[in-house]
Amino acid sequence: MKILLIIIISARFSQSLENADCDKNEAQMKSILRGQYKDVASYFNGALLSSIRANIQSPSQNIDCSPLRNLNYLYVTGLMGHLANFVGGSIIIEFRQTYEINKIKFWMLDDANRIYYIKIFATGADRKTENLLYQGQVPFGVNTFKFQDQFISKLRFYNQNGNSINQFMSIVKIQAFYEQ
Repeated sequence: MKILLIIIISARFSQSLENADCDKNEAQMKSILRGQYKDVASYFNGALLSSIRANIQSPSQNIDCSPLRNLNYLYVTGLMGHLANFVGGSIIIEFRQTYEINKIKFWMLDDANRIYYIKIFATGADRKTENLLYQGQVPFGVNTFKFQDQFISKLRFYNQNGNSINQFMSIVKIQAFYEQ
């Protein structure tokens, strides 16, 4: 009788350990798919600005103008680099892998009081299917856009109609991540 009781107790304990391991593995897998809950649109996380040759870098005097950089201002000059393009142009960010994300944060150039007219597209895990995430007006400065959890391999910011001052879409910084 004591042996049977010991066997039952050890079987239940073993089962609870296995369940804990499965929960731990699932949490680790989700964390990997969600980019460790960090900015996946960063150079440090392997993101690539595939549209760089079609975009205008401003100012252009040896300043990193990429919206994927971490340093936004230069210490010496105080200049803020940004990437721009004409109406009909796009700024495209490709991730190192497909990530599950649900939040995009982007900083539109704010050197004047302007409204931008943009579209934001997300490309799925197949790296072909493109879905519209947002279409409309965004103000200058930092904008945050939250959406349903999606597996995304690429983001595209499309200049639909410039801004309220000129024909450019100018972006200082782009971040993409999963927020719990």
